[in-house]
Amino acid sequence: MQLKLLQSQLEPHMLFNTLANLRVLIGLDAAQAQAMLDHLIAFLRTTLASTRVERHALATEFKALDDYLALMRVRMGARLQPQFELPPPLAEVPVPPLLLQPLVENAIKHGLEPQVAGGRIEVGARRLGNRLQLRVRDTGAGLPAQADTTAGSGFGLEQVRTRLATLYGHDATLTVQPATDAEGGTEALIEMPLPTPTP
Repeated sequence: MQLKLLQSQLEPHMLFNTLANLRVLIGLDAAQAQAMLDHLIAFLRTTLASTRVERHALATEFKALDDYLALMRVRMGARLQPQFELPPPLAEVPVPPLLLQPLVENAIKHGLEPQVAGGRIEVGARRLGNRLQLRVRDTGAGLPAQADTTAGSGFGLEQVRTRLATLYGHDATLTVQPATDAEGGTEALIEMPLPTPTP
């Protein structure tokens, strides 16, 4: 499972594209190239560290996604508009590492990249009573008309569901559904128990 997780996050196509873009940037804008290299190093560090821990802070999860999306902006430019919403009281909540990564990758690959204008991707967290809700939403192409919005398929979604089931049993869920407002797109929602505070 750890090997599959690592392979899915260190996707060679993404790395080769990033390195190729960095090679071009070095000659055109050395400062931007250095900034992108810093994001790549931080993303790789978090990804490799994720194979050694069962959980990390939600703030660490969001930082890894910020680094990843910065790399994607090298390729997509202004077509990719990320937004993050992490309330400070939830920053240290422990979550499985790179849990949201496959959902963000899906949002880009199936939602935003097919659209000429691209769009926005929102990553957020909120507390619902004694539960944590994590949300990845895009304003992209939306789900196919015949899609099963409660199941979803593909290795990325299956990986997320398997990890949730392993750690939380039936107490955690992943739902992929059409976004409900006029902007359209797709919304992926994870719900899981919040850890009980230690006395």
